[in-house]
Amino acid sequence: MGDFISTLDDMKPIVKDIAMFHAASVVLESSDSTFAGRYAYSMGDKFMGFEGMIKKGFGDLMQLTQKYPEFAHFAKPLEKFQEQLREFYVSLYDPSKTYQNVLIHGDFHSKNMLHKLEAEGRHTDTILLDYQICCWTSPAIDLYYLLDMIPTQELKDQYRSELIYMYYQQFSDYLQRLGFLGKIPTLLDLQIELLRYAGLEMFHYAIFSSFRYMDQSAIDIEALLKGELGNPVLNNPEFKEIMHRELTRFLHQGTLSSV
Repeated sequence: MGDFISTLDDMKPIVKDIAMFHAASVVLESSDSTFAGRYAYSMGDKFMGFEGMIKKGFGDLMQLTQKYPEFAHFAKPLEKFQEQLREFYVSLYDPSKTYQNVLIHGDFHSKNMLHKLEAEGRHTDTILLDYQICCWTSPAIDLYYLLDMIPTQELKDQYRSELIYMYYQQFSDYLQRLGFLGKIPTLLDLQIELLRYAGLEMFHYAIFSSFRYMDQSAIDIEALLKGELGNPVLNNPEFKEIMHRELTRFLHQGTLSSV
């Protein structure tokens, strides 16, 4: 699984660092009325940069709905999701009206961090890199990167709730220790915010998940993204099982809808 983290212990320094970063930004903003405005950021250009990958990723999902009967009922919800995708993706990076905003990293994945290792190879500390698209918005964005772009699928499946809980405990603890005088949101508030932003997780699954199951050294990625090659992962039983399970979850929680 390449650079993906495979143990809960190795995830802990990463969770601690992003929670500390978020909490520190809240405290800074509370004492500086210009802070949030300095970190407004438009995702329109970045969205355009991903357009080829977006078209290919959702096109592959639509192939699943056409090729396998058990995926057929996802076709209309996926079509509707795509119709609203540009507006949804760009608006994600506006400040949240429903949760405590933070300064997010914005490009929070395994290649944008350095790890300090002990002799046995365990991660004891993590440094985040590349802060070029930090912006003042919902922490749900970084949390979906934390869940979708850093651990293995197996680790995420087993410890998803624990990782969210761990982040929340660290975030609220740092706010208290830093003397934040505002209202600290509850864990329930955070869970509801994550549900509101779950379209980002749907986006991540559509665009990036298949790369976990292919040998990228054995395939022309550029030709794949141009549609000149079929995606061999669509026949992978493990990939199909995960995508069916996750698409079902998105449908049942309302992230996907045909209404």
